[in-house]
Amino acid sequence: MQLRKNEGSRPQITFTSDFHELVQGDLVPGPCVLRYDPLRLVSLGDAAEEAHHIRAYVRYHPVGVEWQGVMELPAGLPLRDSADITGEGIMLTSTFEIPEGCDELEVWFSCTHDDGQTHWDSDHGKNHWLRFGLEDLTLKTAKVKPAKKKTAAQDSLEFEFSTAAEVQSVEVRWRITTVPGYVRQVTSLVASASTPKGKTWTAPEGGIPVPKGATVAFDVIYHIDGRAFTDDNQGNWYIAD
Repeated sequence: MQLRKNEGSRPQITFTSDFHELVQGDLVPGPCVLRYDPLRLVSLGDAAEEAHHIRAYVRYHPVGVEWQGVMELPAGLPLRDSADITGEGIMLTSTFEIPEGCDELEVWFSCTHDDGQTHWDSDHGKNHWLRFGLEDLTLKTAKVKPAKKKTAAQDSLEFEFSTAAEVQSVEVRWRITTVPGYVRQVTSLVASASTPKGKTWTAPEGGIPVPKGATVAFDVIYHIDGRAFTDDNQGNWYIAD
């Protein structure tokens, strides 16, 4: 089972030009780095001719307080040559403080152009809601368990997670890395135990059938308050074998 990446590391969130939001590090009170690709709000043509001021808004839940900061985009930067959907191009950066007691971030952005029009990056008015998988989920078991009978055609994929009590459902998206062209599967885990402090989620009874000797790469989708959050081991995936 692969270890979890960046456990205990300072948090960083990145907004890429292809409209992905990457949560890295752990939910540690104190400074959090915000990285933002200006091409989410500014066209290449506008960026070449005008300077822009992109305002970031962060609301802390359940604390309820809000932070605002301005990131400056000078005119004429080579955004076209440096464009990178992975967040490695020209990125605007700022830092905000995560307060004690915060477990969720609500984030959105605005930019007022020279024509007076204000453009918003707010997930179509819903805002971007971000959580830290390292805080919400603990991976207890992820393994391919050999069948009891040596003549059996399949092994079983076993999972066990403990989660925050407010987690409503957990799904594992997995694929067999040792079988070329294997289509990724999605399996809902079962809430096998629940207390006011948390829940335990496991694979369906008997495990998930997989080819003998399989190696499995997977990530996790979990839901809180009807919103979906992804834990992909900080972009590295998890491995069960």
